Amino acid sequence: MNFVAWRMLTGDRAKYWGLIFAIAFSTFLLENQTSIFAGIMIRTGSQIRDVTDADVWVMDPATKYFEETKALKDTDLLRVRGVNGVDYAVRLFKGQPVARTSQGNFSAAVVLGVDDATLVGAPRRMRLGSWERLREPDSIVIDRAGYTLLFPGEPLEIERNLEMNDHLVKIVGISDASAPFASFPIIHARYSEALRFLGRERSQMLFVLARPVAGVSGQELTRRIQQQTSLKARTSEEFQWDCIR
Repeated sequence: MNFVAWRMLTGDRAKYWGLIFAIAFSTFLLENQTSIFAGIMIRTGSQIRDVTDADVWVMDPATKYFEETKALKDTDLLRVRGVNGVDYAVRLFKGQPVARTSQGNFSAAVVLGVDDATLVGAPRRMRLGSWERLREPDSIVIDRAGYTLLFPGEPLEIERNLEMNDHLVKIVGISDASAPFASFPIIHARYSEALRFLGRERSQMLFVLARPVAGVSGQELTRRIQQQTSLKARTSEEFQWDCIR
């Protein structure tokens, strides 16, 4: 019976190879679309993954993922710093002002304001320039894709200017930041500078970045922070998966 079945399958060579090709091509399309979907979803946590010097993210309990946030009070930073097991905790700002060039190009941009003193949260993978130069007045670091969007067809070059909320800023570095979920430029600046790009509001701190002391795990620190402050705390890996879900 197996011989008869095999002969029925391969008797017509054209139909047999056509069947093999169709199955192989369908499998390829299925895997290709699955990988595209997975790649897009992973982008929702790309800015979390880029922060390599903090293990724990602290946020308002109403915050669901990186793009949908509720601001914290300035006193919440002190409450997190007071939790036993915290090595350091710094503030992080995220806003979405419009960046404009002198040539007339413009785009909404994701601006991340990192701690003025330590620059925790600044990009570490650089294409050009240095993230340490963020300490200079009116300075920003922009990602390569964002630079290409705002300066199409032009070579990568620092010391160029952008305007955000009537403030003229200087590009001191071009980073290799991971691609975000939305195709907006990723801009890093000092916290005090980033606030000026969007306009002052009563509460603007969106996240607290923390790292545990030696001997305390990230999961243990998140438990302590949630217990003592009633704020929401997640490790970097947990927060990335929250964004994907």
